[in-house]
Amino acid sequence: MGNMDTNGTYACNVVIDLEFTPVPRQYWRQGLRHEIIEVGAVKLDPSGVVAGEFSHMVRPTLAPSVAGEVFRLTGIGNRDVACARPIGAVLQALSAWIGPERARMVTWSKSDLRQIREECAAKGIDVPLPSRWMDIQRLYTHLMGLSRGRMVALSDAAEWFGITTDHTSAHRALYDAQITAEVFRMMATGECAQHRARVQEELRHALREPPCKASIAERCGGLADLLASLKAQEAAA
Repeated sequence: MGNMDTNGTYACNVVIDLEFTPVPRQYWRQGLRHEIIEVGAVKLDPSGVVAGEFSHMVRPTLAPSVAGEVFRLTGIGNRDVACARPIGAVLQALSAWIGPERARMVTWSKSDLRQIREECAAKGIDVPLPSRWMDIQRLYTHLMGLSRGRMVALSDAAEWFGITTDHTSAHRALYDAQITAEVFRMMATGECAQHRARVQEELRHALREPPCKASIAERCGGLADLLASLKAQEAAA
């Protein structure tokens, strides 16, 4: 496995995933549409090895209960969150678990960072989380040579990389963080390059898109520029 952070800029990468439930409309004017009900994270050392996992339920303080559609999607119900700590305490625990070393937060899409910022602002919470965040969903789109603006679901990205997933465990924070961490590792080490041609062929067949003419070297080189400190190794088809 290639080195994920050869210049030592970050002591670890923390892959995080959240689950939410809607809040009543009266709180929308505060810029808050959802509350966090679960936090899951995976800590990766500079070589991509799992160094720890974090999983906590969160008790909502604005939503009177977990929405029915959230329960059906995640399996998280009112009993699961009733005795949990509120988000401020859970984020403090997350900060302590990450530790004082320089870390980078990794997410699949921008929604998790946006939710943390909006909820902390609405509730007056100030927690010292790392300031560097990376959205690998956008980078995945670039790396795989997909059309600009096309966002890929985590489950599809995992399937295209040959990562076995358990659909009964999906939409739980720690499990989705684990899958995201494996996708991230494959992107950072260049292992994903071997899947690129197959993914594009499947998408062209399904969506009738014209073939992407850029070479793998060109795409991996562009990703390396975007990832900077990851220095992802280029790979040939």
